[in-house]
Amino acid sequence: MKKHKLSTAYFQKNRQALGALLTDGSLVILASGSPPVRSSDAHYRYLANRNFFYLTGIEQEGSLLVMFREFGVTKSTLFIPGIDAMHERWNGRRVTRQEAMEQSGLTDVLYIEGFEGQLADWVASRTTKLWLDTSADNPQAKALKKLLSDKYASFVTVDVSPLMTQLRMIKQPEELDLIREAANLTGEGILAMMKACRPGAFEYHLWSEFQYTLSQAGCLEPAFESIVASGKNALCLHYMTPMERIADGDLVQLDVGAVVGGLCADISRALPANGRFSPQQRAIYDLVRACQETAFATIKPGIRIAEINDACQATAREGLLAQGLLQTDQPVKEYFWHGVSHHMGLDVHDVSNKESLLKPGMVLTVEPGIYIPEWGFGMRLEDDVVVTDEGCRLLSAGIPREADEIEALMLS
Repeated sequence: MKKHKLSTAYFQKNRQALGALLTDGSLVILASGSPPVRSSDAHYRYLANRNFFYLTGIEQEGSLLVMFREFGVTKSTLFIPGIDAMHERWNGRRVTRQEAMEQSGLTDVLYIEGFEGQLADWVASRTTKLWLDTSADNPQAKALKKLLSDKYASFVTVDVSPLMTQLRMIKQPEELDLIREAANLTGEGILAMMKACRPGAFEYHLWSEFQYTLSQAGCLEPAFESIVASGKNALCLHYMTPMERIADGDLVQLDVGAVVGGLCADISRALPANGRFSPQQRAIYDLVRACQETAFATIKPGIRIAEINDACQATAREGLLAQGLLQTDQPVKEYFWHGVSHHMGLDVHDVSNKESLLKPGMVLTVEPGIYIPEWGFGMRLEDDVVVTDEGCRLLSAGIPREADEIEALMLS
């Protein structure tokens, strides 16, 4: 498999962009983080803090990035754990200074043991603001906050996460390329799930087909925990126990996503277990697709995410009234349970200011859903788009979404 990853120039550009938002005397410290304890000496899977990763490209736990702005110039230093043969014997090799330099583009890479001495020098030399990612809540970030509050309580501490959110909301061309690749890989996984979907199979058979497809492409962890929910299980939006047998006539809700180069995809599809939608299922499928098209037509620079949701709710209301499911005095939210869009990028629910106006380069999901408890099923369809100068463009265009396409593939 060709290795897909973000370039060194990407991380250099991101540090430059953050530096340009700082004033002289600003000292920024970001922690890569450490995994929480699962039990005894076992930990949950480690993933570097995404703000730290955005600026460095480094996935080494226990690392720190320090950026100091002085005389209009921002200097950056990366601190990484030192080489420890016994630690590496049990837990795997650590990133070397040379590897860290090559990946991040930083020339100043030191071992973490020297951090506190360097910190004292920085604080003594005209530091007026300490910028921290107050949204970080891992053990290393907590220890860093305590150290700074104990030793440097007199300095003004400012949250850097709003600046990081401002930068991360606009995706760069290579981020868009990787999101598109992640969507394509997700599509391959969905096609494999379609082939495995049949009455009598268990939900985990589909789940395992998706996991296998991703792992064969080098994606060992999906963007989020995969959802495979048949029949009434789709009425639980975050159904995480795919253990039931799929029955004839069931609709199977998929909500899955791959990761390529650190960038996520988030795709939802609904499959008829026996290959054909029932009349009720087809009616709701067509209505959800109509809501999607409403969203695609609504998205453009200068609007808020709430406006996408409002437009889709209007389409859903009209369709539900026509179906006789909704009465004129009923709120549409009785069947339209969740929002339509969220930002996506290095996190599947990426950092964002939900009240901000959309701008070109922002990446959104479009996932209207309608759920009919009295009919025993519900569904959502989800695709990923990038906001353009005049509207939006699908990043997941290659994944079948029309009902006729789904049936043809299921029956082939």
